[in-house]
Amino acid sequence: MRKITISFVFITVLFALPVFANDVAMPPFVMPTAASNGFGGTHVAYTDNVFSLLVNPAAMIRTQQRSFFTLAPSLFSPQSTIGLGNSLVDLGKGDTSALGSAADTLSKQKGKIALGMELREFPLSFAWVANGFGFGLWNRTFVNANVVGTNLEANVYSDVMFPIGFAFRILNLTGHSLDAGITLKPFARVRAWEEETITNLIGDSSEFIDNINLPVIVGGTFDVGLMYRWDIGLRAGFTFNDIYSKGVVVYNLNDKHKDENTYYIPFTMNFGLAYEFKLGFLGFALAADWRDIANTFNQDDYLNRNYLLDFGVGLQLSLFDIIRFRVGMSEMLPACGVGFDLGPCKIDLAYYGKEFGLEPGQLSAAVVEFSFAIRPGAKKRDWPWARRSLVGLVTGVEAVPAE
Repeated sequence: MRKITISFVFITVLFALPVFANDVAMPPFVMPTAASNGFGGTHVAYTDNVFSLLVNPAAMIRTQQRSFFTLAPSLFSPQSTIGLGNSLVDLGKGDTSALGSAADTLSKQKGKIALGMELREFPLSFAWVANGFGFGLWNRTFVNANVVGTNLEANVYSDVMFPIGFAFRILNLTGHSLDAGITLKPFARVRAWEEETITNLIGDSSEFIDNINLPVIVGGTFDVGLMYRWDIGLRAGFTFNDIYSKGVVVYNLNDKHKDENTYYIPFTMNFGLAYEFKLGFLGFALAADWRDIANTFNQDDYLNRNYLLDFGVGLQLSLFDIIRFRVGMSEMLPACGVGFDLGPCKIDLAYYGKEFGLEPGQLSAAVVEFSFAIRPGAKKRDWPWARRSLVGLVTGVEAVPAE
């Protein structure tokens, strides 16, 4: 509890700091998984696992899971990334013919390609969630280089996050329940981003390296979530993500480029529905989400993403609660995957599309992803704030015993 108290004080002090620089938007602190990516992305109404901390904290009220180890690498545009990577290695060895190989790779993609990789939950992969309280310690490294014509845009960041979440019951009736939750998310991020022409990089890359902005950003944010459940298998979720966020630069790794900005994460609202049922040894789950709802009404700004990229849907078929086949769509691109639930051992593979542009099909990339995780169950807890619903405390009307 002492660590939790320190985290609360840290966030409070951080948010109270005066702002003397420009606020700059940055990507949110999330932890996607191979299971969710093969299922059309994360779903706020279908997340009864440790990742409810980041997806929908209200789901923690019925979650009992721990996480000890995960290895989850992914590769963007795998064939092209490997081909260009080999060309760059050969070029570094002095083989000038590698420029031709790189040019061939780009020409096959019509001069427009998104490259990169991602490594999640390694080496930090610890989480514990049980019936209304949970916390985690995760890290994520994201590397992306977009090539459009002769221009190169690089975006790299490495995150460490320490989410702490609470969930409680609002309504608990026979067959129906409504839960709520909140997650506080202290974070640290090392980020680098830069744009340059490929011709300048070939001539002299030293100036490009000197101009890279490489700040260490420390801060915090918080989410609020709601979850309605009907015992026929229907769920509805609504989340308010990054309601208030702030990040400050505590150190500049590139002493030639001093960053004095402050950072924030754009606020989003997300709505989702899910339906799950079983027929003998077969299990079915269908989930659909409308992400960043407000973006639909801000399409006059050409810098905003097309609202069609904010919809996601997924279908999952499970056999004996062990093997799971998944298909879906997210960002107007298809997704598929397969998973094996071997008790505490989870193995997932996914192949899906990811959109790096602002319009459907503008800068799409195929992503291949693998995940091996150890996530055993957690002992059921009886927290005082989760024993009865708020409505039950006031009116006395409540299902007995509460699930």
